[in-house]
Amino acid sequence: MDMQAVRSVLLDEARELLAELEHSLLAVEAQGADVDLINAIFRAAHTLKGSSGMFNLHLVVDFTHLMESLLVRVRAGQQVVDAELISLFLKCGDYLSQLFDEVAAGRDDYDPAPEQRATLIDALQGYLGDALVASAQPQQQSESGLHWRVVMRPQPQVFMHGLDPLPFVSYLAGKAELLSLEVLQDQLPTLDEMDAESCYLGFVLELRGALSREEIESALEFIAEDCDIQIEQLDAVSAAAAELLAEAEPEVAQAQENLRQRAQEQVFIKVDARKLDQLIDSVGELVTRSARSRSLAENAPREAVKTFMEEVDSFVEQIRDRALSLRMAPINEVFQRFPRVVRDVAGDLGKQVSLKVTGADTELDKSMIDRLADPLMHIVRNALDHGIEPVEQRLAAGKPATGTLALTAYHESGCVVLEITDDGRGLDAQKIHAKAVQRGLINADTVLDDQACYRLIFEAGFSTAEKVTDLSGRGVGMDVVRRSIEALRGHIEINSTLGLGTTFRIRLPLTLSIIDGFQVIVGDAHFVIPLDQVVECLELGEQHGNNQIMSLRGSPLSFVRLAELFNIPSHPEARECLVVVQYGSHRTGLVVDRFAGELQAVIKPLNPLLRGVRGLGGSTILGDGSVAMILDINALLDADRRSEASARQA
Repeated sequence: MDMQAVRSVLLDEARELLAELEHSLLAVEAQGADVDLINAIFRAAHTLKGSSGMFNLHLVVDFTHLMESLLVRVRAGQQVVDAELISLFLKCGDYLSQLFDEVAAGRDDYDPAPEQRATLIDALQGYLGDALVASAQPQQQSESGLHWRVVMRPQPQVFMHGLDPLPFVSYLAGKAELLSLEVLQDQLPTLDEMDAESCYLGFVLELRGALSREEIESALEFIAEDCDIQIEQLDAVSAAAAELLAEAEPEVAQAQENLRQRAQEQVFIKVDARKLDQLIDSVGELVTRSARSRSLAENAPREAVKTFMEEVDSFVEQIRDRALSLRMAPINEVFQRFPRVVRDVAGDLGKQVSLKVTGADTELDKSMIDRLADPLMHIVRNALDHGIEPVEQRLAAGKPATGTLALTAYHESGCVVLEITDDGRGLDAQKIHAKAVQRGLINADTVLDDQACYRLIFEAGFSTAEKVTDLSGRGVGMDVVRRSIEALRGHIEINSTLGLGTTFRIRLPLTLSIIDGFQVIVGDAHFVIPLDQVVECLELGEQHGNNQIMSLRGSPLSFVRLAELFNIPSHPEARECLVVVQYGSHRTGLVVDRFAGELQAVIKPLNPLLRGVRGLGGSTILGDGSVAMILDINALLDADRRSEASARQA
């Protein structure tokens, strides 16, 4: 493995550490200065510094060293952790995130925000005062300081572990004045005996500068397992200097996790090892069945072959499910962003808001999680800005001064449901109706129920904000939310009670790649309905004629004929069948010619010519090579609800 691969893992780990840093800081603010949380913050800063040092990321190392020095005082009880200090560390984390963005782009030595860096350094130095050991500005060579001799003898296998000693030598040379550098060649073999993948050279550095032993050890921490290191101080240290160094010397509760071992795992894939073991077991079983199939094909009776194929189908389904599970990730990857958002936005608005998260371990396709962050951010910001009232208004309404925002995730009927709930002022249907009339979206005499009014907020350019803020009120956002959710084959609905609060409920499929489906036929066309949305199947009967409403066990049920919807000629002799489908709390019936049974459908994108056709969500290839259209039940139900609303308006 080359150093570029390890560098990629460094960036991944840096993101995780910054997220851990932020999470722990917010936990300290909410729960108090717990020892474990303080240690977690310190470890994150220390590991960021040590890992970055391997790649000579001076801007990161020097800055995190200053953070680490202040955290030493916090751990020792010499510095109180208050809201101001937490805010400072959070801003430091934001700045470090910008630095790693530049590193990811290959600009290791570029500072994207020098003024912000200077401001943060001044603030950190203000806390440290006389305890400051080294500036967070890039190190300058100095003739003063301590005199160190560092001997590095890399072991022969160091290259095979993806490590190169030279960056470590270069990093140390840049941290202080390099007095001398000697290359040790006493272990160099003859040319005939030399192994091109082995390391035979050693190095001796003499340095002078404001370096402590712990700083040198930290700089060499990553290569320490593959290198014999000796560190010797060549001059005496005054008692005062020793005391100062001891005060700032970091006491690491847990050594940095072995980055080299993690690199081997993460370069290719990062999954729960148990899931991978299960998949390998299933593949092994399938290989065994494949070998048996050759003998069965030659002399086995038809019934034995049929039974065997059922076994193979079962293993294929098992492999499919386990392979898909490798793509699943907890929704917490998105949820963990919001404690900071709620803290900062509520603070800017002068509101008190408590965030409650439930079901953060609910799993969803990773590709969907990555695309959920922006729409959820829009909803959360709107809830903080428009939903939850200022303290004085809440108290006047008899509510607690602190508002509550809840993020909830759970599985339901083969879908993942996300809910964003606030206990704020709720949506005013009459106000929304009036604003829609003002903007020309509906007529003044249009009668809409509350749910229909709520859906108007998803129209482009719609806003009820009385004043424009940095967060909302510009007429953009909620239409983008709806389009983003629908692009994931999802659906968003709103429940609200005026004066009590609002819930945005988002329903999403578990994955965008493979589904269990129910195949139906209309004329010569084949359609697939997501199986988890099929409620029941029955014959329609001739008595319903062309009516669009039927009675199903005493309850009215609207239905639509797919032949009419897609302009497909039906077979005259076909007996109409009804498939009852449901999405969320809404149901409708689909009239087809006949049922063709269950299948597993690999979802393919629609031909560009068909993407505008209402009710189609994709396509799939059937076993005989023909193409079937996958129905978008959400779109059909939404159109059905709109037609009902239009009928009421008329």
